Amino acid sequence: MKIAIGIDIGGTNTKTVLASEDGEALLSHTDPTPAVTEKGSDRIEDRLVANLNAILDTPAAKKVVESASEIAGIGIGIAGLIDRKNGRIIQSPNISAVNNVPLRGIFEKEFSLPVVLENDANAYAFGEKWIGAGKEFDNFIVLTLGTGLGGGLIYKGALYEGPVEVGHMTIVPSGRYCTCGSYGCLESYASGRAIVDRAVSSLEKGTDSMLAKCCEGNFYKITPEVVYETALEGDNLSREVFREVGQFLGIGIANLINILGLEAVIIGGGLIGGWDMFIDGLSREAHKRAFKLLSTDVKILKSTLTRDGGSIGAAGLLFHSIAGRSDETPS
Repeated sequence: MKIAIGIDIGGTNTKTVLASEDGEALLSHTDPTPAVTEKGSDRIEDRLVANLNAILDTPAAKKVVESASEIAGIGIGIAGLIDRKNGRIIQSPNISAVNNVPLRGIFEKEFSLPVVLENDANAYAFGEKWIGAGKEFDNFIVLTLGTGLGGGLIYKGALYEGPVEVGHMTIVPSGRYCTCGSYGCLESYASGRAIVDRAVSSLEKGTDSMLAKCCEGNFYKITPEVVYETALEGDNLSREVFREVGQFLGIGIANLINILGLEAVIIGGGLIGGWDMFIDGLSREAHKRAFKLLSTDVKILKSTLTRDGGSIGAAGLLFHSIAGRSDETPS
């Protein structure tokens, strides 16, 4: 049995799996993404390498590796624009410390294994086509709701290797500032960061909410999970925040349906736990705004890879790469 290492580097957490050739996560591990903002002696790439070494040194990982015939390689998914030819990150709006870092070469040198570097949402989309909710579709998009908002596209049954920066299409002209440097991006209205920013902004203006009493009264420490929990408790502001997330996602999805002629939209990522809070508004908005002939049969689905979607997809891309098959997913 061959295994592959899959790593999903997000704005908040880094998820690592040891995966089999049939997509089973034999080991899963989550660490906070290193909070390094300046290059120097404490470089983020060194921290990421050290983290993987530490994981592989655990008894659980050693047991998986010993039972395998070989480690086929490492697949890495990371948020941002990728230079696939040179294996580096061009720009990552939410993890700026990795900008221009040749991550593929660094990992190849450290571990003496083949390495594939891909955008994290693209890796997630590949995973959905390989073993997830997208197995039966040839044309679908995956939206990953996390710290930011990513997008990955499967077109004619294969991964489209373009940027697919769905989170950075303008949704509100002259709208909220985005970490990419633009204004009014979808990510600024539908992401973990957007949820927190919207809640904090309202509290600063004196909006009555249970959130004002959270985090020992310091609402600047609010997280998306806290907003979700108070929404479940009936807090009006928290529910309104999630309603807006659904509305703006619906607008963005309508645009994607009109442009791409999709069979399905699959939504995953760390915030998928809030699905029930935003899906009704999302569906209404998407079907109201998209061409009816194009949207009637489009399925809007919850990811089946909610725990390790990006890291499993990254491992799948590694298997796919070493198999040399450019027109089909691993089986």
